[in-house]
Amino acid sequence: MRRWWLTLLLVNVTLIATALPRTGVTAMPWLAVDGLMLIAALSLWPGHRHARRGLGYAAGALIAIVVLGTVGNTVTQEIRGRLFNPYLDPAQLPIFLELLRDNLGLATSLVLVAVAIVGLLAIGGGLGHLLAILPRPRRPSARLTLVGVLVVSAGLALLGPTRHTTWLGTPGVGLLADQVTRAYATHAAVRDFDAQLTRSETPLDAPEGHPLPGLAGRDVILAFVESYGMAALERTPFAAPVNQRLDAMAETFERAGLSVASGRLVSPTLGGQSRLAHASVLSGLWIDSTLRYDLLLESPRATLVDDFERSGHTSVAMMPAIYRDWPAGRRLGYDTIHDDPRLDYRGPRLGWVTIPDQFVWHRLRQLRDAHAEPVFAELALISSHAPWTPVIEPLPWDAIGDGEGFSRWEDAGSDFLEKWGDNAGMRQRYGPSLAYSLAVAAEYAVHDVDADSLLILLGDHQAAPGMLGFTPDREVPVHVVSGDPDLIAPFLEHGFVRGTQPPRDTPARSMADLRDLLHRLYGGDAS
Repeated sequence: MRRWWLTLLLVNVTLIATALPRTGVTAMPWLAVDGLMLIAALSLWPGHRHARRGLGYAAGALIAIVVLGTVGNTVTQEIRGRLFNPYLDPAQLPIFLELLRDNLGLATSLVLVAVAIVGLLAIGGGLGHLLAILPRPRRPSARLTLVGVLVVSAGLALLGPTRHTTWLGTPGVGLLADQVTRAYATHAAVRDFDAQLTRSETPLDAPEGHPLPGLAGRDVILAFVESYGMAALERTPFAAPVNQRLDAMAETFERAGLSVASGRLVSPTLGGQSRLAHASVLSGLWIDSTLRYDLLLESPRATLVDDFERSGHTSVAMMPAIYRDWPAGRRLGYDTIHDDPRLDYRGPRLGWVTIPDQFVWHRLRQLRDAHAEPVFAELALISSHAPWTPVIEPLPWDAIGDGEGFSRWEDAGSDFLEKWGDNAGMRQRYGPSLAYSLAVAAEYAVHDVDADSLLILLGDHQAAPGMLGFTPDREVPVHVVSGDPDLIAPFLEHGFVRGTQPPRDTPARSMADLRDLLHRLYGGDAS
């Protein structure tokens, strides 16, 4: 019976460990009722030895899946501020592996993946072997005792008294039930979204007419600042440098004769997956998963890119973090795409941030000068991307050239791989990094935003919870800037306030509502 008790102990410890991320140490159960039920059932299972072995290994594999689900919950909670979703997140595995490789190097990534696989196999295989060779009770009294244990543990698991008894728990069953429920709910939500995409076109998507006459003949710049969330304005230690920069921007804009209004938006994502924020703004739909993103790209749904092109604009995407083929850009229909190679940056690669924001603004200035027709430009600005190293300073604009002006920071961010695990250090660098991104955006606006242009500067998402030290909401700031106060006035009638500080006492607007708002403010029916 020593083998039986050893198996019970190991199964119990493994399942209890999976409850730790959800309950914490103080509320963690010390008896996994579902593990006890599993061992009692396998011990009593009649039949051929090979059949019992197969069931044992299957049970070991199931426990390994529970462990994998716990790891998935922990990782996605740390990065995305939510639990693992088995319907959506497996599709993210190639992106996750690519991110590992890009940040940690191929060799380190392969070692980590190998360790993870070996660890899961060891847990599943080891417990599976012990469960496969569980001894069957020979004495009637032992069998009767196990039947009683099975009935009582099944009753505890099914009837739910473990919810009110802290030392009892069903961590394995609870996790699997949560995952199945989450997957089913997500499937239903995606099915509804798919139906929404296939319905007849909304007025926003109608191909006839001039969608945005109020912006005809004006350049419109939609600039997403990486990891620019409301937490950066409200929490120490990042709030001080960011608010100082915002206040300086307000004074600078006023001296330059620029009007500015600010508001808050709710992003569909947290800690990453910026493309979901971009797609939500462009489409006017809530794109909160890769699956929805893919469904959007496969649909004929029109976007802001189409709206502005039909309004006479040349559409431009400036994406410094994209260095491979980008099918989504072709589907969205930009006239020109300036990704990493096409930006023609010849300066040093500054750690993870290969191209600094000021250079992207510099290229936008050149592009606007070269186009006689109005431009709709979408920018993804990445200098404020974690791990926020190096934090650089704005250059004189005439010193930028093709990027050679940034050579003073060459190798300054070469240690970015070592910085990812240093959350305390990243918290210190986060605010100054955002202050730099806002500073160069403001300098660009002062020199290049006039009465015939509108700049929409917004965050894509909050920084990752693991770095912030807490799980924030999904609100991000948005600023609209123009040399024409009449372009900004309509925003003030829809919840925005003057200046660079977003209001805190009004409801935040969904990113998916921004397209509709632009149509209401500048469309054919705008008052």
